[in-house]
Amino acid sequence: MLKEAAAVVIAGIAGTIANGVAVALIVAPARIDLLLVPGRYGVAILVAAALPFLFRWLSGGATWISALLVLTVAPSLLAKLVFGAGAPWSLVLGLNAVYAVAAIATYGLATKVATRHASEV
Repeated sequence: MLKEAAAVVIAGIAGTIANGVAVALIVAPARIDLLLVPGRYGVAILVAAALPFLFRWLSGGATWISALLVLTVAPSLLAKLVFGAGAPWSLVLGLNAVYAVAAIATYGLATKVATRHASEV
């Protein structure tokens, strides 16, 4: 359980960094300052907390597709409806898809490494 929690935190951070870099590249280089906003990391980690449940309850491609949808749509809804992002939906969804792919890949790698390491001990 501690390994999964660590994987969620790492995934949320990696996804946020990927999203911030994408925003700087696509929207404006000055937006790299988003990497310095701690609240973004907190929200990203909370959204990434869905990953252990999705990976436990689903299998195969359904896991990856569901994770991509959840980790793209949930932060997009938060950005637009709670935090008042003024960007168009297409841009918000696209940039959050970057977060989702990075977070899912990081989580998958982190849990695979943790599982492999645990089986060697």
